[in-house]
Amino acid sequence: MKKLTLLLLLVPALLALAAWAADRQPGFSRTRWLEEQKAWGARTSENLVPENPQRLKAFLDQLARTKPPGTGIPKGVIRVSGDILAPNGGIAQPETETEPFFAIDPENPKHLLASYQEDRFPDEGCRNLTSAVSLNGGASWQESLLPNLTVAAGGQFERTSDPWVAFGTGGRAYFVSLGFNETSRLNGVFLSSSDDGGLTWSDPVAVNSVTSTFDYTEAVVVDNRDESPYKGRVYVGWDSITSNQQQLELITYSDDGDRTFQPPVTLSSQGANIGIVPLVGPGGIVHAVWLSYQGLRALLLAAHSTDGGRTWSAPVIISDVNAYGVNGSRTGAGLPSAAIDGRNGAVYVVWEDGRFTSGTDQIVLSRSTDGGQTWSAPQRVSDGSGAAANFTPAVAVTPEGWVGISYYSLRNSLSNVLVDEYLTVSKTGGQTFAKSQRLTAASWDLRFAATSDGFFLGDYQGLATSSKTFYPLWVGTFAASRLDPPARQPDTYTRAIKLR
Repeated sequence: MKKLTLLLLLVPALLALAAWAADRQPGFSRTRWLEEQKAWGARTSENLVPENPQRLKAFLDQLARTKPPGTGIPKGVIRVSGDILAPNGGIAQPETETEPFFAIDPENPKHLLASYQEDRFPDEGCRNLTSAVSLNGGASWQESLLPNLTVAAGGQFERTSDPWVAFGTGGRAYFVSLGFNETSRLNGVFLSSSDDGGLTWSDPVAVNSVTSTFDYTEAVVVDNRDESPYKGRVYVGWDSITSNQQQLELITYSDDGDRTFQPPVTLSSQGANIGIVPLVGPGGIVHAVWLSYQGLRALLLAAHSTDGGRTWSAPVIISDVNAYGVNGSRTGAGLPSAAIDGRNGAVYVVWEDGRFTSGTDQIVLSRSTDGGQTWSAPQRVSDGSGAAANFTPAVAVTPEGWVGISYYSLRNSLSNVLVDEYLTVSKTGGQTFAKSQRLTAASWDLRFAATSDGFFLGDYQGLATSSKTFYPLWVGTFAASRLDPPARQPDTYTRAIKLR
């Protein structure tokens, strides 16, 4: 009996070891594999828009003539990140934070949770993801590494990416991430949870772990609606690039926090799908918004579920996307940000688009007031000169129904390398917006950002809300590097904007 018990215990371990050995292929490169998939139309954040060689040359010619601004964090701006990882001498870029995302505890408006990449690789991903918690409305922060996902924090994966956080009830927090290797096929979507509001995290649980496909751009949301029959349900969405030339948009859910997940539902198998944003509205109705490349068209699509994510409506078109990107930079061009009004279920989607200003991207918005079935024509919401790019927006809705949109802007830079953070707000359900407010009294220099297919602040930024207050979370280069002064380093920053 003891021998049989020992054998039963060994079989799973041996099978796992065999799978691991088969997975590690000499000479395999995830980056190269993804490049090969682009030939049939797969899309990653690196090839959302084609590069214009003439515009890029003109931009590069300007760089040598631009003097960096002075150092110093502008008044009212709070630095969130502090560089936890020590440099390891590899190709990852030390002291680099990118791609922030934000969440606010629905039961405690002073409880904020930030997430971001740390030590970005030049090609794809980072060494580890970091979270930061504030219990005083963003005045001070406590950081921690997401544990046991990458080698840098005691885990098995070489790299990670795409941080996304959400709150459930009772201050419980969730952190979804990608885990992947550059030198093997093992990868997947993983969810960590925290019972102390993000101060400490559980070991990651595999939502989807694969070797035959590559998962990408995941997100998480929790149903916190008191009237919902699915209250407490955790939804995770992502896209998957397959070996048979498909890029699927997928979503699943868990009713036990993060221990087990249902088989994923395919929202779309047509074209190349990327960048899902899940939302939960009144009655527990779940919405999903994403970007889809179908032939020569780039489209924003939406679907919804009225039965807790078991079945989904056919996708409807929100709008065509005409994003041009920003010269010399990677901005997540065309990827959506979305938010829902918790009072009436109105859905707001924003993205960068060049249709209004002759190929220079601005921030545009479309909204739905009938549960995502029909959508308004896109309207420009960023202001300033039409010759200056505005990019990488985030949208959020306060409990009063005020719609806020934060974004990066080059309007204060003749050379297109000096960046500022702006916020515009609508108190009319997204029909009209107030003049955008500059949140950074001094611009920062994009040339000190991490590089990844261009200067890289992230494919998205964060925006959280409480009553009449917006908390944007962005990447700036105000502080001097500790490793290579007087160079700057990219860090995450926030500022509380209280409105009357």
